[in-house]
Amino acid sequence: MAQGGIPLGEWSGSNATRELHETIRAFNTAAEKQTAEIISLTRQLKWLTFAMFVAAVVQIVLALR
Repeated sequence: MAQGGIPLGEWSGSNATRELHETIRAFNTAAEKQTAEIISLTRQLKWLTFAMFVAAVVQIVLALR
C-alpha cells in the first residue's frame, strides 16, 4: 500500500496500464480477424468480377454471330 491506503497498482497507474495493454491486444486480435475476412471477400469479388467479364464477352461474341 502507498499513499494512505491506496494499493500501489492503483496509485502508480500500473493496473490501468496493464488493462490498457490487454485492451489493445484484444482490439488488435479483432482487427486482424476482420482484415483477413475483408481480404478474403475482396479476392472472391475479384474472381466473380472476372467471371462476369468473361460471360459478357461470350454474350457479345454470340450476339455478333
